[in-house]
Amino acid sequence: MRIGDLFTEERVARVAKFAALGFAIAFAALLTQSRDLVYPSGRAVGADFVTFWAASDLALSGRPAWAYDEAAIVAAEREALPKAEDVYLWHYPPPFQLVVLPLALVPYLWAYGLWLAAWLAIYAATFRAAFREPAPFWLAIGASAVYVNALHGQNGLMTAALATGGLLLLNRAPLLAGILIGALCYKPHLGLPLGLLLLAGGHWRAAFGAVLSVMALCGLSALLFGTDTWRAFLANASTARAVLENGAVPWHKMASFFASVRLAGGGIGLAYLVHGLVAITVLALTMLAWRRAGPFELKVALGVLAALLVSPYLFDYDLAVTVLALGLLLRDGFARGWRPGMKPAIVALWLAPAVLSWVAEATRIQLHPVMLLVVWALTWQRLRAA
Repeated sequence: MRIGDLFTEERVARVAKFAALGFAIAFAALLTQSRDLVYPSGRAVGADFVTFWAASDLALSGRPAWAYDEAAIVAAEREALPKAEDVYLWHYPPPFQLVVLPLALVPYLWAYGLWLAAWLAIYAATFRAAFREPAPFWLAIGASAVYVNALHGQNGLMTAALATGGLLLLNRAPLLAGILIGALCYKPHLGLPLGLLLLAGGHWRAAFGAVLSVMALCGLSALLFGTDTWRAFLANASTARAVLENGAVPWHKMASFFASVRLAGGGIGLAYLVHGLVAITVLALTMLAWRRAGPFELKVALGVLAALLVSPYLFDYDLAVTVLALGLLLRDGFARGWRPGMKPAIVALWLAPAVLSWVAEATRIQLHPVMLLVVWALTWQRLRAA
């Protein structure tokens, strides 16, 4: 029996279930090692989540614009985690403050637990609706990106749920699909490429829904938090750029070609050049594919991967969105046969968020964007041959 013969729907579902259980046990075991909400490594429980709680605390105290001030956000973080040493800055657009606003109504640990529970439930419900077959559904639940998001208290599951709902509803409920895609405006570097694909594919009602959604969320945030918060966000753009370019964020946890070049020692100009060439090529070919006839689900898979490859600011937890593409490719493979290399590529990208950041930290070789590009290329070939 060949190794490829072991890749069946039943076995994929079984392995993914065990992976989900294994990640849950690992997460619970890690929590028991914490003292005063800090792990032995010095990293705080929830890590990135503390900046969500801190931004909420500042907004609830009538100072939402202060989230963009380093001293203010760090002081709020220390209120939540007095023993922690890590510093996390706030770069999100004001619409995301609408999402995190209630968090500081409860103590940090309760907020962290409720955040994880709520978004895991929404994520699971979204993928249950998207995939009735056990294999792609359990692939989503057992994905290493779920574990990474839980560990960091991040919003990747929220991003994955919105992108999945929006893209898969394009043909059935285009206006609602656009509204969901527009809600990704809290990550404009991911939402904008998807908006361009809507235009390329002639999804005009969805594009209108996206514009309506963005305007509503931006307007509501300005009404609730004041225009000073928007001015603070725009003034913070140069800080966010400096953080990316100079390594104040960990490049080994980033999944872009820009970060890959910088981690390997390349200069800022070279990093932008390499990343720009890949991003422009991938986006142009993907938009062309969306203009042409072809299986809708393969177009969606291609679009998701392209949106991730376009952004220089991309973390391992953002790769939760790839689960939609992997599930669609899995379904396509079982239905119509497999292209060479697709099976190992799916497995590698599925495991990447929990593995490749450690590899990059140890070797200074970042393989995340390479894996994304490989799966995108295989998907593009599949779509051309369809």
